[in-house]
Amino acid sequence: MKRSVSAGYLYILPLVLGVSAFTLYPAIQVVWMSFQRIELANMMNPRFAGLGNYIGIFTSRDPVFSSILRITLSFVLGSVFFHVLIGLALALLLNLPWIRGGGILRNFYMLPWIAAGIIVGYTWSFLFEPRTGLLNYALSLLHIPPKAWTSDVNLALPSIIAANIWRGVPYSLIIQTSGLKSIDPELYEAAYADGAGAGQRLVRITLPLLKEFLLLNLILDTGMSFHVFDTIFAMTAGGPLYRTETFSVYMYHQGFTFGDLGRGAAVGVLLLGVSLLIAVVYLRFFRERSHHV
Repeated sequence: MKRSVSAGYLYILPLVLGVSAFTLYPAIQVVWMSFQRIELANMMNPRFAGLGNYIGIFTSRDPVFSSILRITLSFVLGSVFFHVLIGLALALLLNLPWIRGGGILRNFYMLPWIAAGIIVGYTWSFLFEPRTGLLNYALSLLHIPPKAWTSDVNLALPSIIAANIWRGVPYSLIIQTSGLKSIDPELYEAAYADGAGAGQRLVRITLPLLKEFLLLNLILDTGMSFHVFDTIFAMTAGGPLYRTETFSVYMYHQGFTFGDLGRGAAVGVLLLGVSLLIAVVYLRFFRERSHHV
């Protein structure tokens, strides 16, 4: 028994080393850089700054930074809400016994998720293009004036949220489908025999048994939405007038546009901290609700 356990650890050792080399080590480096005064033009002469980068972020009087948190939360909340809602609705629809080809449709819906974020961004930029975009063409058929979707300060943020919703729904669809497949069909048969309608079966059986999957979906999707960069950068690069400047885009601009790698690393560490904090809030909320049920 001990030999088999030791052999198991030996088999996974290359994977552990690979993960450590390509994820853990760079993460430690980013944390270390966040405590240094290091510039892109002078990377070979870093200076230890302690908490200076973090203090500079929180004490900045830059009006742009003061709006980044609001923009980021709006982007994340809008994306996650519709990811989970639409993903759950599609999962319930494709799980109906009279729907044919549900597996094929699920595979088709996965196409946006497997596409690179930069490609998704450029594709939606073409869709939103003011003069030749498909969306404005459709509006012209309805005699509605064209919109400058990604250049309008009021429409740019909803535009990138729409693109991110389109890309992220398949991920929620797969998670919720897995949850639905784990529910014993006999529960529905018993409820139907007792006279429970479709709405009652949804509220009394489906949603309670999907709670853990919904929690997993919320945690993972929130973390990924906080770190979305490529789609936003391809569509707006944070503009117009910083109206789509999320934390991930701000981190890029600090590190590579303005050359302040230390401050950019500090923003990245704070972004990770916010993601973990929200995950803890989710867990505590669901745990307390479980205790009260």
